[in-house]
Parts: sequence; C-alpha cells; structure tokens
Amino acid sequence: MAKVRWGILGAARVNERMLPAIANAGNGELIAIGSRRPEAAKECLAKFAPQLEDKVQCFNGLDSVINHERIDAIYLPMANEEHLAPALKCIRAKKHLLIEKPMAIKSLDVELLINEARLHNVKIMEGFMYAFHPQFDRIKNIIHSNILGEIHYAHSMFSFPIQPARFYRINRSISQGGGALWDIGPYAIHTLRQCFKENPLRVFAQSELNEHGADISTTGMIDFGGSKRATFDISFNCTRRSEFEVFGPQGRAKCPTVWQPDDQTAKIVYATEKSGLSEEIVPKANHFDLEVKHFNEVISMNLEPKLSNSDALWNAKTLEALQKSIETKSWVNL
Repeated sequence: MAKVRWGILGAARVNERMLPAIANAGNGELIAIGSRRPEAAKECLAKFAPQLEDKVQCFNGLDSVINHERIDAIYLPMANEEHLAPALKCIRAKKHLLIEKPMAIKSLDVELLINEARLHNVKIMEGFMYAFHPQFDRIKNIIHSNILGEIHYAHSMFSFPIQPARFYRINRSISQGGGALWDIGPYAIHTLRQCFKENPLRVFAQSELNEHGADISTTGMIDFGGSKRATFDISFNCTRRSEFEVFGPQGRAKCPTVWQPDDQTAKIVYATEKSGLSEEIVPKANHFDLEVKHFNEVISMNLEPKLSNSDALWNAKTLEALQKSIETKSWVNL
C-alpha cells in the first residue's frame, strides 16, 4: 500500500505534536510545509523534525503546498476563523483534508466544506486527537453498554491558565473566532455530545469577556430533550483540567484526563449501584500518532472517518448557538 503524502499549512504551535506524527507515520510521509510568515516553515521543521530538513520542502506561502503535485493530504491547523478559504482551495485541488478543530466557526461554512468534499471526492475530517486514544473507545463502550442505565446528565471541564505567549488566543472577539469558546470549547462540546444519542435542542451560556470581546471563561448548559442535559465549564484562568463525567440511574463514569500524555497510562473511573467503584487502567498511547494513522487508512482504503462530517456539523451548530446565547444572554434553539 502506497504511503499517503502530506503537506502542512501554517507553522502553528500544535505542529509540535502533529508534525512528528505525520512525519513518523508508517503509512504516510511529510512532503512540504508552507507558512505565510517568512521562514516560519523552515523554523518549524528545524524545531520539531530536524532530521527531515533535507527531505521536506518549505515554502513562504500556502499555495505551493496546496497545489503540490506530489501531495495527497493536507493538515490545516491555522487560526479558527481562517479555515474556510484555504480548506476550499485544498478540496478543489483534490487534496484530502484533516482540519484542526473547529472545522469552521459557522455551520454554513462547515456545510459548504462537506458538500465540496463530496463533489470533489475527497475525505475531510475534523481533528479531535483525543478521540483516537483507546480510553475514548473504552469510556464510550461503558456509556453505551447500559450498565449505567440511560444517560441523563453529563458535565465537562476544560481549562488551563493562559500565559502571555498564548495571548493570540484572546486578542479578538468570540464572533471573530477568539476566546475559550472556539479554542477549548470544541473539546467540551464534543465530549458531551458523545454521551447522548440525541442532538442538542437548545443551549444557554454566560461568559467573562475581556477588552477584545473574547471569553476568558464560559459556563453553559445543553438541553438534549426530556430529562437529558449537560453542563460545561471552560476557562483560561483556572488550573489545567480536561475531564468529563456522565450519570445514569444505575451508575456514573468519569474520564479524568482527556488530554492524556503519551508517556502515562490513562485511568477510567466508574461506579454502579450493584458493583460499586471500579478503576480501569488504559495502556499508554499517542493519540496524535493514532489520529494520523487512522486518516491515512481512511484515504488509502477509502474508508469513512471515525469522526463523521455530521459530527463536525453538529459541533459547529452547537458552538454557534452557544456564541449567540452569550451575545443575547438567552436560551437559543438549534
């Protein structure tokens, strides 16, 4: 089976993990990196994969990567609000596309990308690396095995204390893609949505905004209908957290660390009315490596991605509604 040949658009911070994952995947290889900042692509390669400096092309610009005749797939980790235009160029150049979350900050833009990908017969997937760690499959199995009963409530918390080097995340308003909602909010919403079979019906959120109109912290509620609901807290002024917990009439389950370091085993905690408290240890794994390997297989074997286009669309719809709720200080229907 031929290796999938990759390009990367942008020298974003996440390349610290994704560039080696792409470069070292046994079923793929890195061909080129492009950045709009002069020499940034070279600096990124030298920093995160210096052994490839004489093998990977570096461009001052994006189009040379998008139109590169040897590239099959592109990873797009640019700023949240910048995804649409280069993503469309990639798709129309018949490049498969792994787009870092969020796929786009407007649901209509996500629909456009999905339709264009279908038209041009390419695969696209929203990047949530955590979903490829084996702990994710295990906790989903627990949730949907009915040992907890039907899930009625879930809560997620994602935060880290933001440092000056990352102030670029909060230098523009929520409507422009800035703040916690569009940065770590996708994790909170995506984990909660995995706990329910239903899609959200309505949402409510309130935020602490800075002088740019970016949310430093947001708390919200999602109504899935009937007695099913979820709440979340996301913040740039609290200690590091990445967890979610679910509750049913017969028990509860918790994933204590969604952003699981690859040098540590993961732990899942659950309790039932019959059996009491249990802990399971999940072996070490690198979810970035597994995400890239999966998408390579999707391309090579013409498979459907683990994270579907419908999933990406509902993420966008929910986040978009939460943004509107913050702005209007009211419940918003989806």
